[in-house]
Amino acid sequence: MIILGVDPGTAETGIGVIKTSSGSTQLVHHSCFKTTPKDLAEKRLDLIYREFLRLFREFKPAAAALEGLFFNTNAKSASAVGRAMGVTMLAAARSRVPVFEYSPIKIKSMVDGYGRAKKKDIQARVKKALKLKEIPRPVHAADALAVAICHWRVVNNFQKPERR
Repeated sequence: MIILGVDPGTAETGIGVIKTSSGSTQLVHHSCFKTTPKDLAEKRLDLIYREFLRLFREFKPAAAALEGLFFNTNAKSASAVGRAMGVTMLAAARSRVPVFEYSPIKIKSMVDGYGRAKKKDIQARVKKALKLKEIPRPVHAADALAVAICHWRVVNNFQKPERR
């Protein structure tokens, strides 16, 4: 199964694609794309939407897993992330890819075993889970890989995924 993990954002969006089979995971792709802050919001969202349409065509994932909003942020950044999540979900729907959303605590818990793990701990677990020589960069891409790993572990452990 191919899973596309997403660390959503309007300024920067992390992408992590993994392939799972027979109880193991393998890195397929990771990247981060940025939009220009001087562009209008609708142009930035259109770029995100088109990029996800391209990613869904290229990788043909069985599922898209998104990191949900963390409500301890300010309202302006939460709104921007929510918009990015919306266009990502729209691109998934148009591509017929089911979307699953996980809270930051759930992701950390499934990747590290501790829902309050620090970012560096999660990155180290991603490196180990995917048998990589180095922690994936940029940071948002490593976060997206953690989201994909979380989804795989939820499905693999036969827990009911948090479907939106």
